[in-house]
Amino acid sequence: MTVIVHKIFNGAILYDNTVISDVRDDLFVPDSWAEVNLIPKTIGGRGQVFFVGDSQGKFVMRHFVRGGMAAKFSYDAYIWTGKWRTRSFEEWRLIRKLLTFNLPVPVPVAAHFIKKGMFYTADIITQEIPTVKSLASYVITGNIFENFWKKVGAHISKFHNVGLCHADLNAYNILIDEDTNMWLIDFDKSKILSPGEWRHDNLKRLKRSLKKICNEKSSTNFKPSDWLELLDGYSHASRSL
Repeated sequence: MTVIVHKIFNGAILYDNTVISDVRDDLFVPDSWAEVNLIPKTIGGRGQVFFVGDSQGKFVMRHFVRGGMAAKFSYDAYIWTGKWRTRSFEEWRLIRKLLTFNLPVPVPVAAHFIKKGMFYTADIITQEIPTVKSLASYVITGNIFENFWKKVGAHISKFHNVGLCHADLNAYNILIDEDTNMWLIDFDKSKILSPGEWRHDNLKRLKRSLKKICNEKSSTNFKPSDWLELLDGYSHASRSL
């Protein structure tokens, strides 16, 4: 893997030339791609997320947007503190780190920022994981398989075991492919930390996400016993190290 920083007007693109070699200044303009489609919210992600593709492959492009109270003041602008501390460059490098642990994450392709005075906007491109559905989709449809919740718990444990504190662990950021393999996406603001209370906080965040989906969709496909199964799978995976 070769890491290259390609300078553009008022910004830069960080990329891996073993994954993508045709890096042009308009790489992060969705309409510049041969194929482009807005990703349905049911698949996951927040803000502007696109499937894009050309002869080099199929990818996912995400524009960084603010959430919570901060979104009321700025939709997508962040305070500039240096290129290596931009949200896009930090996430790109974190995903690379997770790959060294052989964790199921999308391959990072390119990260991008545009500086505007004291602020910047950012984007990231990762390889598309084919034929996936979000955990949220499984909860809504009830189309689960054997040991489903134990497998979800074990999946989360793999990341916690290497110290990954996911900043937004919710049912839309856990993906499941047609072979029942599980993936984790969207690592904005996530960090590698020493063991601590953050692990319990991550799990609580996921539980709130699952409950919210059930309340919004009047779903009965997530029960208290399912959560206990998830915790059992999580604990077993942690003990097996």
